[in-house]
Amino acid sequence: MKRLKWLIATAIFAILLGGCSSNNEVIRIGTPFQEDETSGVKFHTDITAAESITDLRDIINTEKEVEQPADLSSLADTFFTLDIPEEGVSEISRYVWYQEDGSTILSNDGLAGNEDQDFFILTADQTEELKHILAE
Repeated sequence: MKRLKWLIATAIFAILLGGCSSNNEVIRIGTPFQEDETSGVKFHTDITAAESITDLRDIINTEKEVEQPADLSSLADTFFTLDIPEEGVSEISRYVWYQEDGSTILSNDGLAGNEDQDFFILTADQTEELKHILAE
């Protein structure tokens, strides 16, 4: 009977550890480019720190949707995506335009005029936190 209890306890512990394991998420950071008729992103940094991933999720959860700004430059300052490579999923992706007033404009698409394009704004404080995360 003791062996059965021990076996059940071990099985439960193993299941709990499996459920708490990381999905090996990664923040990928790149620089948008446009050369002639070709545009894209050149990735240069991967961040896997759990705290940075959590902080990035918190920032994205507090972004506020806005209309497309009229004076937005055509090329974003940076780009990031939160990927789960094991599942082949890009959970979050944003093009980033830093503004002179300290705020940030984010978009899910880098091409202006896309019908499905959404725009978001971050405050100056949120922008500083985002810059800190992306600089790691």
